[in-house]
This record gives sequence, structure tokens and C-alpha cells, in this order.
Amino acid sequence: MNLYEQLRVVRGRLENIGAHDDSMDLVEKLIKRAEPARNDKTSTTQIAVLRHMMRMREVIDNYNIYNDLQELASERDENEIAAREDSAPPAYVDSERHPRPKSYYRQKKEKEKENNKKD
Repeated sequence: MNLYEQLRVVRGRLENIGAHDDSMDLVEKLIKRAEPARNDKTSTTQIAVLRHMMRMREVIDNYNIYNDLQELASERDENEIAAREDSAPPAYVDSERHPRPKSYYRQKKEKEKENNKKD
């Protein structure tokens, strides 16, 4: 998604958490600024947008906005951690490679001898 679309998603998420009016005003201002790039093909991640917003002077000076954006970033981090944990293999699955015992090679050698005798 491009910057304009990401800002709209951020606005929706802020509405869902009941963000402060200052946060909503800032996002609206940024959406208006990004409107010329509405059809831009450049992709931007949501976490990059949030981090950029957190470095803005308006955000640094206003605790309400900073806390709202920090809450969005922490929700995203929690979701990513949960997704990573779900995709990890279970701890009880043995994923190490082990050498084969001598008996395996003896049996293999005997089968090869039997096959050679039959031919």
C-alpha cells in the first residue's frame, strides 16, 4: 500500500482504539498532504509510517498523540510476534540430523549382495 492508503488505515485503527482528537487531527492533516500521491505505486509499510509520525515535532510535543501512536505500534509488534510464534515449529519435534547406525549399512550391504547374486 502507498502512503495515502497506509494513513487511511492508521486513521481507522486510531478510531477503533478511541484516540485523542489531536491524533485524529494530525492524521487528517497528513492525509490531506499525501492526497496528491493517492495513485502512487510506491509501497510503504505501516510501521514505517508510524515511526515517521512518532519523530514529528507535533507528536513529540503532545503526549496524547505520542501515546496513541505508541499503542498502535505495540499492537502491531504483538501481532507480528504472535505470527512468528505460530509459524515456528513446535519445540518437541526433533529436527536434528542423526547418523545412521551400523546395522543400517550392514543390511544395505546384504541386500546389495542378494541383488547381485540374483542377476
